[in-house]
Amino acid sequence: MTGRPDTGGPGAPSDSPLPDVPPERSPSRTPTIADNYADLLRPLNSQQRRAMILRLTFGFYEGWRPSRTEMADLVAVELGTLSTEEALRRQQHRNLRAAPDREHEVW
Repeated sequence: MTGRPDTGGPGAPSDSPLPDVPPERSPSRTPTIADNYADLLRPLNSQQRRAMILRLTFGFYEGWRPSRTEMADLVAVELGTLSTEEALRRQQHRNLRAAPDREHEVW
């Protein structure tokens, strides 16, 4: 390793223009749209993951808020463990269950 050794402790001056912030107070990372699905996206390779996050991003601005089940199906399709047809069938089934009972609506 060619870096210089740490010559100072917590109170030592720093060459960095940024203030020294203790680790417990370091600024947290900015949340992303994919945070809620991180565990589901983990099996994807980096290219697949980036494509799925891009899909989430575009969808978000179009009003799409996928459930974890829907995301799990999309990942399974991407991995080849679920067919596109089966994923669509499952989504239609979820949509039917979520739809209000329209027989009793009064117009």
